[in-house]
Amino acid sequence: MEITWYGHSCFRLTERNFVTVVTDPYDSKVVGYDALKLKAEIVTVSHDASGHNYSDAVKGTTHVLTGPGEFEIGGVFITAVQTDSAGRSAKSKEKTRNTVYVFDYDGITVAHLGDLQQIPTQSEIELLGTVNV
Repeated sequence: MEITWYGHSCFRLTERNFVTVVTDPYDSKVVGYDALKLKAEIVTVSHDASGHNYSDAVKGTTHVLTGPGEFEIGGVFITAVQTDSAGRSAKSKEKTRNTVYVFDYDGITVAHLGDLQQIPTQSEIELLGTVNV
């Protein structure tokens, strides 16, 4: 398995004979990193912010996952768990919805926490199952 970090919270997961996944693609004009030049069948978005949801930066995408659920695409089983994180500002009463994704590549599991801002609850952790990376 190859895991490549592109900056911010954007990663690409590739494994022979499986689909490629890109997590949280960013808009380079907003985040300040180099523009993404990626290709993947699956894009996951942890939450709706320009640093995490710019799926147009990824070519060849057939599935964009934006929330909780269980999915099986191209041999990869994906568990997506919604978490509620506190707002960035101590004054803010708004909560940011975040989705944690666990990718199971034939028994090797990788978790992408997204923009996790607080410790998940015990029930959220249990929904993730066993995580290797």
